[in-house]
Amino acid sequence: MYTLPRLTRLLADSEPVRICLFGSSTVEGIGASTPEHGLCPVFEHTFAPAAPGGLTVINRGIGGNGAPEMHERLQQVIDDRPDLVIWQGGTNDVWKEEPVSIFIDLTRDDLQMLRRQGCDLAMIGPQWCKMLEELPNFPAFRDAVPALAIELGIPCFDRYDAMKQWCQEHHIERDVLSPDGLHLGDFGYTLLGEALARWIAGLANVTLPVSA
Repeated sequence: MYTLPRLTRLLADSEPVRICLFGSSTVEGIGASTPEHGLCPVFEHTFAPAAPGGLTVINRGIGGNGAPEMHERLQQVIDDRPDLVIWQGGTNDVWKEEPVSIFIDLTRDDLQMLRRQGCDLAMIGPQWCKMLEELPNFPAFRDAVPALAIELGIPCFDRYDAMKQWCQEHHIERDVLSPDGLHLGDFGYTLLGEALARWIAGLANVTLPVSA
């Protein structure tokens, strides 16, 4: 059973919480109509009721980053002194035709380094979208993220299957979530941010209020 012990303790004690989202264009919010409609603001707004002692959400997303670029700026995340790091990646490495073995090794090293800092960790798996599905090397990266999460004992949000479920639940086509075939739009970010916040809250034994 995956847990977030540091976050759970801080929330239970009404202590301030610092959460860093570390990744590429999804974290940055590329595709949203305004910054306020991106992943981090939606996540922060949804998760805030769980953190009565105060919540700081740090956006460490840079579009186009793959594992090598994220590795180069890992110290920024460490310097943020987060209580929880939510890692997102595995998309741009596909475009750049990086060997999946390099992606796995760099990501494993980064996650282990973050763990040594004492913070909790969670991961977001790759998305379900038209442009990635057309690339023959995508399945290897799609499967590598949850496999690495299992190896390291880190909870992983299955974005790929979640997006399929959202399309079924809302009776929409995939392109409604990713209008450009890759990046989420406002509706997609709303669904992802709210789902991610509720998933993290559940791992920390917190119940968020039901959305209006």
